Amino acid sequence: MTIRVVLGDDNVLVREGVRALLGVTEGIEVVGVAEDAPTLLAAAAEFLPDVVVTDIKMPPNFQLEGIEAAHEIRRRHPGTGVVVLSAHDDEAYALALLGGGESGLAYLLKDRLGQGDELERAIREVASGGSSIDPTIAARLSGSTEGSKEDQEVLDLMAKGCGYAEMAEKLGTTQEAIDRRVTSLFQRLAAEAGRGASHAVDELKRLHAAVVDRETSTRTLRSFVPSQFADRLASGASTADLQEEVEATILFSDIRGFSTIAEQLPARDVAAMLARHLSAMAEVVLDHGGTIDKFAGDGVMAVFGAPDPIPDHSERALRCAQAMQARQRELNQEIQAEGIPPLGMGIGVNTGTVVAGTFGGGGRLEYTVMGDAVNLAQRLQSEAAAGEILATAATARAASGIATESIGTRQVKGRKELVDTFRVVES
Repeated sequence: MTIRVVLGDDNVLVREGVRALLGVTEGIEVVGVAEDAPTLLAAAAEFLPDVVVTDIKMPPNFQLEGIEAAHEIRRRHPGTGVVVLSAHDDEAYALALLGGGESGLAYLLKDRLGQGDELERAIREVASGGSSIDPTIAARLSGSTEGSKEDQEVLDLMAKGCGYAEMAEKLGTTQEAIDRRVTSLFQRLAAEAGRGASHAVDELKRLHAAVVDRETSTRTLRSFVPSQFADRLASGASTADLQEEVEATILFSDIRGFSTIAEQLPARDVAAMLARHLSAMAEVVLDHGGTIDKFAGDGVMAVFGAPDPIPDHSERALRCAQAMQARQRELNQEIQAEGIPPLGMGIGVNTGTVVAGTFGGGGRLEYTVMGDAVNLAQRLQSEAAAGEILATAATARAASGIATESIGTRQVKGRKELVDTFRVVES
């Protein structure tokens, strides 16, 4: 019997890559796609698929939409299993999905997309009503849990990638019994983790006021948000107090012509290439004292000067942009040796006043920066050609140590006034 699948991912390249991967998998058919959480729920209701495969973070807020959608889909359509794809190898995210005791759910790291048949195995497992966890996380849980011998056996088998049928055969029991044991196991692990990593995820995504263990929670929060922001949360500051007007420099980057290149490559190569690019760019941003605000598809948004002020934030941002272009040239040499066309990246940088802090509502808050300065940086990035760094006059003036040249005024989308634009000169 053919398993009917709906895909949800805001990145069209990743989404189409997974669609292509499943398109050559026997017995699996993609019947619908979605680019955000609301359309994913609508597609699940329209197509009533056997399985939904969804990214963990999607619009509108890029937080835990995939996990929340998974639970909602299971509630509305008990016959539909859900596989959540994630770049987070933290146990807390997996337990946020599986810790409620529901079956028909799987948590799979995106790195697995290019490794054998892991996605196919997860899809078939949830389609039959079982649950699955990425072997990497299962192995980590197996090494840290103090549960019973039976729990250890289940985690060890899951770490080896075994499904319910294989576990039942090896343990001499039924798949129904395995399902009960897995459900009980993850409920207990989620409850235990509530004092540590899992609680920190809640603190980050919901910004709960109470912290059970201040020091433990603060240390864990530093893994997810700027350390200065985590310290302020731990000090008891309210979310309103955490909003402040600051001068900062915003950087946006985006790959040029990636769609054309992606059409020429296997889906697994596309996913691996994108993961390599984003990881490298994130390292460069952090090395230059910037804060990663978000990843959006193949793009990066970084902030310099928030949450804590940095006197030379404009110059840091431009030096970071130069280093990002240099790092991409290095990556291009690596991928060209593998027979993959080089990637070109455009970068836009702007300096101005922003409001930095927590934004959102209805229990959904995130740390970010907002303001016209952010919008202008993003618009300028869209004007930059491959290999080019464009900056506003405000940034160029403030970063006197960086060589720039005026390229006149530009009419950018969404703005009536012309923008004085400068190009960073190659050193």
